[in-house]
Amino acid sequence: MVSQFPRLAAVGLWWVLVLSRPLHAQQPDTLLPSHVLAPITVSATRTTVPITKVPLAIHVVERDRISRARPTWGLDEALASVPGVYVANRYNFSQDQRISIRGFGSRSAFAVRGIKVLLDGVPQTLPDGQGQLTNLELGEADRIEVVRGPTSSLFGNAAGGVISIWTDPTLPERVTENVRLVAGRFERRPERTWTKWQSSTTARFGAGMVQLTASRLSYEGERDHSAADLRNLNARVRFPLGSRWSLSSLLVAGDDPRADNPGSLTGPELAANPDSAPVLNLNRHAGKDVTQLQAGVTLRRSLAEAGELAVTVFGLSRDLRNPITTTYIDLQRADYGVRATMTRAMRFGALSNRVTTGIDFQRQRDDRLNWNYLNTPGDSARRDTTRSLDQRERVTEIGPFLQSALDLSPRTTLTAGMRYDWVSFDVQDRLITPTNPDDSGDRMMHSLSGSLGLAAQLPGGATLYGNVGSSFETPTTTELANRPDTAGGFNPDLRPQTAWNYEIGMRGGFGSLLAYSLAVYQADVRSELIPYEIAAPRFFYRNAGSSRHRGLEVGWDLTPLRQLSLNLTWTWSDFRYRRYSFTTGGRTFTLDGRELPGVPKHWLHLTLRATPAAQHGVWTEIEQTYSSGYLVSDTLNTRTEPWWGTILRVGWDGKVGTTRVAPFFGVNNLFNRRYVGSVVINAARDRYFEPAPGRNLYLGFTLGAGR
Repeated sequence: MVSQFPRLAAVGLWWVLVLSRPLHAQQPDTLLPSHVLAPITVSATRTTVPITKVPLAIHVVERDRISRARPTWGLDEALASVPGVYVANRYNFSQDQRISIRGFGSRSAFAVRGIKVLLDGVPQTLPDGQGQLTNLELGEADRIEVVRGPTSSLFGNAAGGVISIWTDPTLPERVTENVRLVAGRFERRPERTWTKWQSSTTARFGAGMVQLTASRLSYEGERDHSAADLRNLNARVRFPLGSRWSLSSLLVAGDDPRADNPGSLTGPELAANPDSAPVLNLNRHAGKDVTQLQAGVTLRRSLAEAGELAVTVFGLSRDLRNPITTTYIDLQRADYGVRATMTRAMRFGALSNRVTTGIDFQRQRDDRLNWNYLNTPGDSARRDTTRSLDQRERVTEIGPFLQSALDLSPRTTLTAGMRYDWVSFDVQDRLITPTNPDDSGDRMMHSLSGSLGLAAQLPGGATLYGNVGSSFETPTTTELANRPDTAGGFNPDLRPQTAWNYEIGMRGGFGSLLAYSLAVYQADVRSELIPYEIAAPRFFYRNAGSSRHRGLEVGWDLTPLRQLSLNLTWTWSDFRYRRYSFTTGGRTFTLDGRELPGVPKHWLHLTLRATPAAQHGVWTEIEQTYSSGYLVSDTLNTRTEPWWGTILRVGWDGKVGTTRVAPFFGVNNLFNRRYVGSVVINAARDRYFEPAPGRNLYLGFTLGAGR
């Protein structure tokens, strides 16, 4: 039976047009209340526009919710209040967190998949769709813009959503210095501690500014074999070049000499001791040692009528040594590219029209070496001199795009976009023997992506919007290289996944009392990329026939009193296979109508913040999260248990002389609940579960001087 959701979405889009018609004859000021929300502009749509004109579900997270009194370990802390986003924390710094936006990216066994990540406009996502967060220091982020839903018409491959992180410090009058120090321990194992420090210096640079930030996390996790040593150094320079031109540059160095991999557990292991790690992970010293250097330069020129020309040139090098339980991986990576956009105001008859055109070029080169282990007593962690894989992989993506934002009326904007992407994969096999043939080859994947959306400002200041669009996502080089037949080269049977996406939403507010957002969506996905394990932790991939992602997202920010604020987020997700069957071990599985594993149906988050009027600068914050259980495998009925998690934070913001002082105290997992932070989907040998730590406490402070 064909789903009715696309038809309903079309009807909803028609109603947006109907509701917008009376606005054409109205004066803008007569429809606004006496108190309105501060205007918000966003740039994650590749042009700087007011959020009221954007026909997409978009959320802006400000600095206070990113780093205030938080450990700043990962994006789960910053994005917990964003509806439609599910960040599963593995508490495993060798794997990255499993980030999902409306189901896109949830399959990730490591790193980030299916989501475009940007840092100050510089891509952290490679042309094959894989992203790393090695260079990310959340403690210096000023805002995060999240676009929920696929945006391939703007960003091409693997844009199931966009996470755009910006550092935008205020131009200082003189040198400013901010120092942040946090230290904590785990209650169940108090000998396990962690510390993180960060220092940020900002100074004038002619008419512009320069900022230098250094940070280090020294982490001893509650689980065995989960220690990490993460070091980061960032430099940013921004200055004007005359009245119309400006230049900004970014240099980020990440050095992670240690990030142990504690692995995942079986159900009995989880029940017996959630802090344990598999013996093989211990014996093989599973984990990673990585160094990464990235640079980017952006040149901007302002044009007439708020137009802009921007060109970004960037490059990255990455050196990874990654022993896993089955093989020792040695990867040398280079990546570089150019992003160019131009936005101009153009008339379309009597109507105003903003046209954005541009092109992305990005090229990736990986030199991949996999080594066997000796497998002799006492030498289980030593690699052999025998190679199991030796190849050079190249990926090139070229994507020109065009977007038009046509103002049908002063309060109604119709946005249409189109992009064509060519993603070329090439592999050169360097391990050729009489028994191992040459597996060199190439593959070309290409797609046309389009989108159409309408945003209308309603009486009272609310924005009603609807959109429809297509998206695509190629397999990454790792997914193509991991062949079930163990041969070299790329898997010839793995195809890109594609989707049609439909959405209707509304956002707005009532003065300073309430801000809200509501979105309902459906994505019809074909050839969804599915991970599965044969021998942990080596993942392989296959395509499902088709699946459906459907959901409802609600967000509220309520301020009933000046001293009290409440943030509430609820996400309902219903992701199911429509048509999917496969045969393994002589058995055929038909999964039509079955839930996709890895994402909870219900995700609820609440933050209550109080600032008592009598205690100047003192504040208290309680954060409550609920997750329903979810499947961990395509074929088994094993589910995680539902869980509640509570975080308490207390702090004071004030001054001692001329120095800004902000001490704070926090307790994660206040009620010491046992729960699973993340899972390994379709894991081998039933090793699905990645447990979260029990109650853990931390203390910290921030000092600031100058302004």
